[in-house]
Amino acid sequence: MATRWSSELMVAEHPDLQASAMTVDATGTNVLLAGRRYFGLKNLTEPLDSLKKFPRQSKYDVGAAEWNPHQHYKNLSAISTKDKVEIFDWRQSSPQLIHNLCSHTRVVSDLNWHQFDANQIASCSIDTFTYIWDLRDPRRPSISLSTVAGATQVRWNKLSRYLLATAHSGDVKLWDQRKGVLPVQYITAHLANIHCLDWDPNQESRLATSSQDCTVKFFDTSNPKKPENLLTAVAPVWRARYTPFGNGMLMVVVPPMRRGDNSLLLWNLANKGPKSTPIHTFVGHTDVVLEFEWRKRPDSLDYQLITWSKDQTLRIWQIEPFLQKLCGIESDGEPSLEQHPAADLLTSPAIVNPVENTVIGDSRSSSIDVAEPNINEFDSSLVTITQPKTLHQEFSLVNVNIHNVTFDLMDPIKRRCSVTARVEGNIVILQVAFPLGYPNNISPIFQFTSETNVDSETKTKLIKVLKQTALQRVKKNRSCLEPCIRQLVKTLEELSVSDGSEKNQHFHNSLIQHSSVYSSFQDVYIPFPRTSGAKFCNVGMLVCFGRTSSGRQVSMRNDKKTPRSFSALNVYSESPVTTYYYDRHTNQTRSSRINRGVSKGASQKGGKAVLVYDVSSLFPFQRDLAEKYVFDCHDVVGMCQRNSQVAMMLGRKDLGQVWSLAALAATPPVFDEDEDFPWASHPLSIGMIHSIIAHYAKQSDVQTAAMLCCAFGRRAETQGTGTTKNMSKSVNPSPGGSPYHTIHKVESLIEGWNIPLLKQNRSSSWSENLDEFHVANLVELSPLDTEEEKPLRVCLEESWFYEEYKKAYAEILHQWYLLEARAQVMKYIAHSDEKHSGLELKAECPSCKKHSIEPYCTVCQIPVLQCVICHTSVKGGANSCLVCGHGGHTQHMMQWFANNMDCPSGCGCQCLFETASVLEP
Repeated sequence: MATRWSSELMVAEHPDLQASAMTVDATGTNVLLAGRRYFGLKNLTEPLDSLKKFPRQSKYDVGAAEWNPHQHYKNLSAISTKDKVEIFDWRQSSPQLIHNLCSHTRVVSDLNWHQFDANQIASCSIDTFTYIWDLRDPRRPSISLSTVAGATQVRWNKLSRYLLATAHSGDVKLWDQRKGVLPVQYITAHLANIHCLDWDPNQESRLATSSQDCTVKFFDTSNPKKPENLLTAVAPVWRARYTPFGNGMLMVVVPPMRRGDNSLLLWNLANKGPKSTPIHTFVGHTDVVLEFEWRKRPDSLDYQLITWSKDQTLRIWQIEPFLQKLCGIESDGEPSLEQHPAADLLTSPAIVNPVENTVIGDSRSSSIDVAEPNINEFDSSLVTITQPKTLHQEFSLVNVNIHNVTFDLMDPIKRRCSVTARVEGNIVILQVAFPLGYPNNISPIFQFTSETNVDSETKTKLIKVLKQTALQRVKKNRSCLEPCIRQLVKTLEELSVSDGSEKNQHFHNSLIQHSSVYSSFQDVYIPFPRTSGAKFCNVGMLVCFGRTSSGRQVSMRNDKKTPRSFSALNVYSESPVTTYYYDRHTNQTRSSRINRGVSKGASQKGGKAVLVYDVSSLFPFQRDLAEKYVFDCHDVVGMCQRNSQVAMMLGRKDLGQVWSLAALAATPPVFDEDEDFPWASHPLSIGMIHSIIAHYAKQSDVQTAAMLCCAFGRRAETQGTGTTKNMSKSVNPSPGGSPYHTIHKVESLIEGWNIPLLKQNRSSSWSENLDEFHVANLVELSPLDTEEEKPLRVCLEESWFYEEYKKAYAEILHQWYLLEARAQVMKYIAHSDEKHSGLELKAECPSCKKHSIEPYCTVCQIPVLQCVICHTSVKGGANSCLVCGHGGHTQHMMQWFANNMDCPSGCGCQCLFETASVLEP
C-alpha cells in the first residue's frame, strides 16, 4: 500500500506572480518562476520568503521554461512565449535578453536544451516544425525538422548526443541529428494526445510517454512495435518523468473537471504488471501541479522535489533514504562514474578551445578544471567536438541499430571490430583491423571470415566498395566505420536481388520501406519525384515525359494527389508506392518503354514515355527569316526592301507588306513644286512605325519588333553624331515614367532565356495617344542634307522597351547559333556605363529584426551590431564580411584571422578570400 504524507519541507505562496512555468537551474540553487507579468527568482538556500521579482510586461503567458543544464552556462535560461523563444542571462542584477529566436509561425509548445552541447536548443510548435538552434548563429535555425502534424513535446536523449524525440498527437517520431531531416523511427504510442516525453537516464533506447488516455508507456526504440511496460492511472497523465535515483517514475495526473486529488504518484518500475500500484503519494497541493523538478543538495546525498502548482504555491519535498530504497537503491550514495552504464559516452567527447586549439579535457579525465567563461565570450567559449578523436570514441558513437547488421566485437584496445550482415539468406562476417595511424589518411583493413557464404566474385565486389568508401573518408581524416558498414549492407542487398525478377521486386519494396534511413544518412533534402512534366528545350523544341493512362490509373487508385515529399511514402500502402516508381511488367525492356522522337503517346501498358515535339510553328518568330534578314545602316530603304522580298519568298505576305511600308517611311523627301509636304515628314509616318512595332510586340513577335527598331534606330558607332535631336525631357518612356502609364514589362520563359514583352492594360492604341508625343523631337527636316547622302528622316529615339526588344531578339539568335546576325543586332543596342553607387552596410536589430544603417536601432534604441567573437555590442571600430555579414570589433577580427581562415561564427565562409573577391576591380 502506498504511503501518503502532506508534511513538506517548505511551502511558499506567491499569488501575485501568476506564473505558468517553473524550472530549477543545473546547480539546484535557483528556481525560476515565469509568468505574464513577472519573473520570480528564488535562491533555495536562502530563507523561504526571499523572492526577487522582475517586471515582464507581456500579453502572452510563458509556455515552457528551462535553465541551461551545463555548469559553465548555468546562468542562461530559455522561455517560450507565443511564437518566440527568448534566451536570458541572469549574471547581472536583472535578467538580460541576449537572444530572441524567431522562426515559428504558431505558438511554441515546448523547448529543451541539448544535453551535450551548451550552444544548442530545440523548440517545437504546432506549426509542424521542430527547430534546432545554435546560439552561435541565432538568426535562423541550424536544422529544421518538418512533419505533417504539429509537435507538442521535444526531448533530447540523455545518453546519445544525436537523438531526440518529438510528440505529434498520439505518435512519436525519433530523429538523428546526423541523418538529415527525416525521422529514423515512428512509434504509434497512444490513441490520445501525448503530454510528456522522457528518456531513461540509464538506457539510451528506452523512452517513456504519458498521455491523455490515463497511461504511461515505456518503449524500446530499437523495437517499438509494442510497449515494454505500462502504468495505468485513474486520470489523464500530465507529467511523467524518471527519478534521478533508482528505478522510479514520478507522475502528475489531472483530475476530471479539476476536482479531485492533485497529488504526485511515485512508482517503482520494477513492479510490473496490471496490478502494480504507486509506492508513495505526495499530497498537499490544492490545484493542478504545473511542473516539478528534482534537486540534489550539495551538502547531502538526499534529493529534494520542487513542485509548482496552479494554486501559486511552491513546495519543496524532502526525499528520505527510505523512499530511495523503495525505488531500488539498496545502499547510500550513487554508483561511481566508472560504474554508470553511460560512462563511456558521457566522458568520450573532448572539450577543446577553438581559438587556441588546445585540449582542456579528454575522455579519461574524471573532472575538468576550467575557468567559468564570461557570458560576453559566449560564441568563442568551449564547444564539444562531434568528430571522434580516438577509436574508443568512434566505437561509442556508432549506431549499433543498423538494419540487417549485428556488431559481434568492438575492441578499441586491440583495434579491431567484427560485424555480421544477413541479407536474403546471405551471411557476411567482416573483420576490420584499424592501423595505428587511422584515420589520418590510413584506411582500415577488411577481411571476410570462412563463415561467409557468398561467392568469391561477390566478396571481391564488397571489398572494393569498402575500400573506396573508407578511402573517401580517411582522405579527410574522418572516421569511416559506420559509413562502411552501411555501404556494405546496401551493396549486399543490391547484389542479392540482381539475379531474379521476383527478388528484384522485393528489393524495390524494401528500398522504399527503408529509403528514409538511407536518404537521411546522405543528409539531403529529397522532394517527391515527378511522375510527369514538360519543358521547352532550346528554341522550338518541347520535351514531355510521363506515364501512360493505365499506369496512372493503377498508381492513383487509392490516392488522387501527389505527395508533397518523399517522407510521405511511409503512410502509403505497398501497392501504390511501388507503382509510383517501378513497372510491374518486369519483362519489358528499357528500350520498349522509352519512345524517342515525335510520338503520339506511349504504347506500353504501365510504361513510361519521353516525347519530343517540334513546336516551332507555334511561335511568331522564325529561324529561316532570321537567316535571310539583312542589316544596312547606310541604306535603310534598301534594307527594308530586301527584307520585304525575303518575307514574301518565305510565304509571310503580312511581313512583306510591313517591310514595304517601312521602306516608304524611310524614303528621303524630295522637295519640288508639286510636293509641299513629303510623306516621310508627315506625322502619320512616325506614328505608323510606332504602331507597327507595338502591334507585333503585343503578338509576342519580338523578331519583327526588334528588326524594325534596328532599321529605324541608330547603331552604336553613329550615336551622338547629330543625325537626330535628343528626345524632349517631357517625354520619359522609362519604366514608371511612360506618358501613357499603361506599358508594363512581362516575361515569357523558354528554356533558360527570357523574352521581355509588352502588354497594354487599356485597349487604346499608340495612334490614339500621339497627341502626347512631341513629333518634332522625333523627326527632323534638315535643308542642309543632300539627296546623295540619303539621310534617315524617321528615326526612333532610344527607349527602354525598344532596347529590351533588341536584347531579347539577340538572345534568340544566340540560341539558334546565328552569331553573325546576333552581332549585327548588338550593334544597335545602346550601352551605358552605370556608375557604381558604392557599398552600404546595414545591420539587423537583434530585438525587432529591422535593418538600419545607423549604429543604433531607431525603434529599440540599442546597438544593432554585435561582435561575433565576444558577443557584445560594437560601439567603436568594426569590420564585417561582405559575403556572410558576420563581423565585430576590429581588434577581435584581427586577432581571429591572424591564425584562422574560416568565419568565427562557424558558417563556413572564408571571409578574407570572399571579401577580397568582392572588392576586386
